[in-house]
Amino acid sequence: MNNLKDPVETKLHTAVCSGKVTLAAAQQAIVTDWTTALSQLGVG
Repeated sequence: MNNLKDPVETKLHTAVCSGKVTLAAAQQAIVTDWTTALSQLGVG
């Protein structure tokens, strides 16, 4: 069974590695609400 959070984490990982967002920002967005993390950070 696939975890719905996996694609979100993958996109955030890519954004962090490419310098679009900081690791700290990505971590905070995941902790706050992983379902809105991408939209909060403007990643998608």
